[in-house]
Amino acid sequence: MSSAALATESNATATAVKSAPAQAFIRGAITPAHVAFYKEYGFLVHENAFDPDEIDELNRDTAKICRGEYGAVKGGWVAGTEGIDPAASAGQSDDEVIKKFLCIHFPHKISQTMLKSITHRSFVHVLTNIIGPNVKCMQSMLFVKAAGKPGQAWHQDEFYIPTRDRSLTGGWIAMDDATVENGCLWVIPGSQKQGVLWPQHTHTDRRFDCAGESFQFPYTDDDAVPVEVKRGSVVYFNGYLLHRSLPNLKKTGFRRALVHHFMSAESLLPWHPPKEGQHMGMMDVRDIVMVAGKDPYAYKGLEDIHKAHVRATGEGGCGDPKKNLKKEEKKD
Repeated sequence: MSSAALATESNATATAVKSAPAQAFIRGAITPAHVAFYKEYGFLVHENAFDPDEIDELNRDTAKICRGEYGAVKGGWVAGTEGIDPAASAGQSDDEVIKKFLCIHFPHKISQTMLKSITHRSFVHVLTNIIGPNVKCMQSMLFVKAAGKPGQAWHQDEFYIPTRDRSLTGGWIAMDDATVENGCLWVIPGSQKQGVLWPQHTHTDRRFDCAGESFQFPYTDDDAVPVEVKRGSVVYFNGYLLHRSLPNLKKTGFRRALVHHFMSAESLLPWHPPKEGQHMGMMDVRDIVMVAGKDPYAYKGLEDIHKAHVRATGEGGCGDPKKNLKKEEKKD
């Protein structure tokens, strides 16, 4: 398909999705129509997936993490990024503490509440329909995004987390109402269907954090639609779907969200370079949490590789993904 034809199709798709068809929103049990919508457009919204008490628990736990109640958390990606120091929050309110941070990677590594949310009944219900009967999770990200904090430029999650079968799926839990004003997700519906991972470059647009920006794709901002959702909703999106978020333009408050990344348990996870003597074709990171069904590779056992770290907000340039990995502490 030519670029012109693709652009025409994309504009038509955006127009159709903006009319908010019922198939885009799960309001009870998932149906074949919901699954068909996800396959066609690359995203889906499950309303009221988490009840108010569960969201309150996640928000309370966010404050505990940011206060360092589960221990110190190092800054990552950018040298000098402020980490979490348990002594630094003394005398401050929860809001004063958490607004310092944009995002914390792998919070499930330090918090049982965050870990428990990965296997929530709503995830099991939806993911076994849109991925398959056997599902695993490999990553979590806790976005705080206080007023004035930046968004993230256009990107595809499979650029960072490769699967062997294109099954990567984000599950984005809204811990506050997410609106255009406070920086909700924007997606380009159907952009996953080409199965192309577009290149990334660094950018200087300070509306966004220091993560890279996808480019050379045959879409424009006009093809995008905002995904405004209520607190407790979950937004599901395909790993190849182009998506972004804009800054939180409100004067006060937060746009908190907990994002888990899931994939089929049948697929290997070639997330890191192979170990010595290991063939790249068989590389499989085993730092996972099973969500549903059976683990075909259970005989390999599990690993504890990744560690929680604080993501840079955009000051100081792009970061070092190697800080995702645990390293042995140097001994004197």
